Amino acid sequence: MSLSMPVGEFFENSEIFVTGGSGVVGKALIEKLLRSCNVRRIYVLMRTRHHLGAEERLQKMRKAHIFHVLRKERPEQLDKLVAISGDVSLPGLGLDQAAKELMSEVTFVYHCAATVRFDEPLRKALRLNVGGTLEAIKFAQTLKNLRMFMHVSTFFSNPYLERVEPKHYSSPMDWRTCLRLVDKIQDDDLLDALTRKIIVGFPNTYTFTKNLAESLINDYREQLPVVVYRPSIVLFAVNDPSPGFAPSLMGAMGLFSLVGTGILKTVYLGKNIHLDITPQDIGIKSMLCYTQSAYNSYHQSDPPKDLLVFQCSSRTHIPHTFTEMAEQMDNLSLWEAMPFQKSLLLPGCHYTDKRWLYQFLVFTKQILPALLVDMLLSLCGRKPVVLGIVRKAYLTLEVMKPFMFNNYLSPGTTNVKYLIDYNRGTDFEMGTYEYPVTNELMVVKCQDMLQSIRHDLLKEDPRTLERSKRILRFKLYFYQAIRLLLVYKVLKFLWIYYFT
Repeated sequence: MSLSMPVGEFFENSEIFVTGGSGVVGKALIEKLLRSCNVRRIYVLMRTRHHLGAEERLQKMRKAHIFHVLRKERPEQLDKLVAISGDVSLPGLGLDQAAKELMSEVTFVYHCAATVRFDEPLRKALRLNVGGTLEAIKFAQTLKNLRMFMHVSTFFSNPYLERVEPKHYSSPMDWRTCLRLVDKIQDDDLLDALTRKIIVGFPNTYTFTKNLAESLINDYREQLPVVVYRPSIVLFAVNDPSPGFAPSLMGAMGLFSLVGTGILKTVYLGKNIHLDITPQDIGIKSMLCYTQSAYNSYHQSDPPKDLLVFQCSSRTHIPHTFTEMAEQMDNLSLWEAMPFQKSLLLPGCHYTDKRWLYQFLVFTKQILPALLVDMLLSLCGRKPVVLGIVRKAYLTLEVMKPFMFNNYLSPGTTNVKYLIDYNRGTDFEMGTYEYPVTNELMVVKCQDMLQSIRHDLLKEDPRTLERSKRILRFKLYFYQAIRLLLVYKVLKFLWIYYFT
């Protein structure tokens, strides 16, 4: 791996096309390009959604909190965003001729668009994750000045492996055959019935279709300058755009938020599991570095013979299991130091690898309190919502189960030592990855994360923090009183039953 110039300088005055720009990775990519790379223009593919057109959605996206530093320091950079009406599920991305002409000078394409639902019906997953990739590649073929096409995949695209290396693995099925299958089988019920047989070896349609998409990219490696980037589970940012920045209530960050609100009280998880995570800012910085490295590889006298694959993995960086980290957060009272105003029960969560205990705790600590609160909401004339949240969290954890009981080994983030040294003192600093995660560092970063969840996702005023702490202390005393009362009742019953 080699970088020939500072990363920001490499992208200067570039025109960039991004699919999936409204997603977690897409927005973070756009923010970093605008804040640190002085690009000329960024075209963002957006489909009409909830009666909002592409331009309206872009204006809404510009107000997203991830751009809060950019709005404060370089607000004019947001004017470089251009909405492009289209849809990755449509032929030609749904682009009209005017859009194609507008983007004729694009030099970099970042294909981030995908459905990330693990339990997506196979037809939709194939059309978006495989068909959408094919349409993005076809568009890239029309660009006369294309320097690099980066496909954002996932570290879990080969879940049948114990160790994942940054290289291409052959797919068990041909992507062309799968796309033809979708067109041939029109009956959704029949296709759904065949899904488990088609995706054999894969836990869900997400990993299956992301695997196929990588094979598709591999088939075009001699026709276009292409590269595959595999981040693991994208969590909060370490430093950029602000310390601990929490990007979304979707996925893993949403589960963290539910633990803090006292709604998610138990998780079914293997005791020795290392959940592989990618800090959002580290992932984006490395992603842009890998773009330049891939470009340099294609412009050597001997271009790469194999598909270029880079991955971002914490496997060699974080020595703790997920359970150890979660228990550390409880032991150090991090939830108590940053309580949420919007909360139900006490924050904190019990992690178990025993299915019977998990189901028991789900019923007693999640379903029963949710039913009680929803009943009270109904009596007050308000819409019951808590049981729906509990159900959604339960189903999310169920589809994540294959990853909660499997460890995936890897050599870690590709060329991480080189990236740390090369980017030292720049906007692409990765010093956090220079040393293994210690308890002290984990405490600081988790506190930053909880503060961001509170402020950025739950929209809670910092001035309510002290009040939230008082309420939490009251809840704690109340629960302890209830426990003492229950112990007293049990002991009294036993005394009466056995000694009187």
